[in-house]
Amino acid sequence: MEEKVGFRKALSAAVVLGLYSGFMLAVAIAMVLGTEGLVTAGFLWGSTIVVCALILTPFLAAGRKRGLPETDATVKNLREGLSEFNEGVGGWRSLSHVRGEGMGASVSLSNAANPLIIIEKALILASDCKLTFRFPKNDPSLRDRVLPILEEKVGQHRIQRRTKSLTVVPEVIIDRSVMITRMMMLCPPLMVAGCVAFYSVAPDQIILTLMGGIAGAILGIMIVTNKGR
Repeated sequence: MEEKVGFRKALSAAVVLGLYSGFMLAVAIAMVLGTEGLVTAGFLWGSTIVVCALILTPFLAAGRKRGLPETDATVKNLREGLSEFNEGVGGWRSLSHVRGEGMGASVSLSNAANPLIIIEKALILASDCKLTFRFPKNDPSLRDRVLPILEEKVGQHRIQRRTKSLTVVPEVIIDRSVMITRMMMLCPPLMVAGCVAFYSVAPDQIILTLMGGIAGAILGIMIVTNKGR
């Protein structure tokens, strides 16, 4: 069962998003209307904060907590799961060939009689963390044989390639909370840019200025929702 963010953190995040978004929108209004629009800009800023707190809090509170798993626990789990492939002294052993590395774990394939089986099992055991496979110097072709297998199993976008290693990064999960946060951070600046650009072309056409803001918002939504890699 995944752990939820909770009301307090969700409310805090919603207020911050409202503060940021409202400020950007207030700047756009002030630039378009000048000194006559300062009151309107201030009212829009405050209203945005309140609206974000009321509307976004329930959505953000229902989101899951995100974070990296404990490295020590990951390494321990990998060693236990891969211990069935131990080959004894002088051969591959999970205790000496599986180590923690940064925010993930690494598996050295030196002296392994069945490296492909080890890789397949390791991917199952450590699917939620960064996992690096290191290849022996005396078998440079092993990396080239493993690469297409990894690409087939996890996809090219999750593989970081190095000369002597291949790293599989966790799948990036973009849930509803992430989408909302990204939209609230990206759309307001683009809306301001659109308003300013259209206003500079025709200062007397308020409708055209608003259309610039709408165009900026649509562009932001398209960028956030784009799933291309």
